[in-house]
Amino acid sequence: MTGTDTIISTRIRLARNIDGLPFPHKISELHARQITDGVERALSAADRFIRYDMKSVSPLDGTLLQEKHLISPDLLTESPFGAVLISADENVSVMVNEEDHIREQVILSGLSLDQAYDRVNKIDDIIATSVKFAYSPRLGYLTSCATNLGTGMRASVMMFLPALTITNMIDGCINDVGRLNMTVRGVYGEGSKADGYLYQISNQRSLGMTEHDILDSVKSAISHIVDAELKARQLLRRDESELKDKIYRAWGVACNAYKISTPEAMQTLALIRLGGYYEYIDIFAGNDYQKLITNIQPASIQKIYGGNINADERDIFRARFISANIQKSAKRI
Repeated sequence: MTGTDTIISTRIRLARNIDGLPFPHKISELHARQITDGVERALSAADRFIRYDMKSVSPLDGTLLQEKHLISPDLLTESPFGAVLISADENVSVMVNEEDHIREQVILSGLSLDQAYDRVNKIDDIIATSVKFAYSPRLGYLTSCATNLGTGMRASVMMFLPALTITNMIDGCINDVGRLNMTVRGVYGEGSKADGYLYQISNQRSLGMTEHDILDSVKSAISHIVDAELKARQLLRRDESELKDKIYRAWGVACNAYKISTPEAMQTLALIRLGGYYEYIDIFAGNDYQKLITNIQPASIQKIYGGNINADERDIFRARFISANIQKSAKRI
C-alpha cells in the first residue's frame, strides 16, 4: 500500500427543498408522503432504487444503513416522516424529509470528487424534472440551515490519518484547513468520534461559490492534509522498534482476541492498515479489508450473526469474525 491509503472515500451531497412547501420540521404527513412518492417516481427512470420508510424500518436495519453511511443519524431518529431511496449498487442514496426535503448523495471509493459530482448532478437533474426546487437568484438554493445556502453542496472526503493523530499533530492540521473554509468531523459526521483514525473533511461554505469552486477548494485542502500525514508517518518511523511492536501487537489481537469491542476493533484494524503502508503487513485485498471494517460495526455484526445477542456476546462473536476473516485479506510479513 502507498500513501494513497490516506483517502478512503468521497461523498458529494446536495440539499434541496421544494418550492412552496414548509421545511420538513413543519411539514404535514400528507405533504411528506407526496414528496417521497414524487422522488421515487422520478428516480425510477434513472435506476433501480430501493425505498425505506423510517417509520417501518427496524432499529437494526436502520442502524445498519447508518453504519454504511447511506442515511444520517437524524433521518433515523429525528425525522418522523423520513425515507431514503438507495440505488442497487449503494453508491447513491436520496434522503427525503430529513433536515431538508431532499438530500441527494453519492459515495465512491478513493478520491473521486469529479466523478461523484457528475453522478449526483445527473440525479439532481432527474429529480428537478418532476419538482420545482426552492431557489433565490440572490441566495441560490434555499435550505433549512443557512450554512447550506447557495449551491446546497457539501463535498467531503473520508481520510485515514493515523500518524497525525498519534503524533498529536492533528489539531494543528485541522486549524490549517479551517483557514481554507474546511471543517473536520469524525467518521459518522458532526459530533462523532474519529474511530480508527478516520476523519471527514468537507467544505464549510456554500454561499457565494460555484460547485467547481467547492471541488477545487476541497482538493487543495486534501492535498495539504495528505502531505502532512505522510510527513508525520516519516516521524513515526524514527522509533521503528516501537512502531513495529504497536502494529504487530494489533495483529496478535486481531488473530487471537477472545472478545473485542467496536472501538478496540477499529483501533486494531487501523494499526494493521498502517502496517500495510510500512510494509510490515501485506494487505493484498484492499476492498475486502475495507469491507471487514464496515462489517464489525454493531448492527452489521449482529446482522451477520443472524439473531439477537447482547453486547458481551456481540464482542465475542466480533473477535471470532475478525480472526476468521483478517487473513483472507492480509498477512504478516
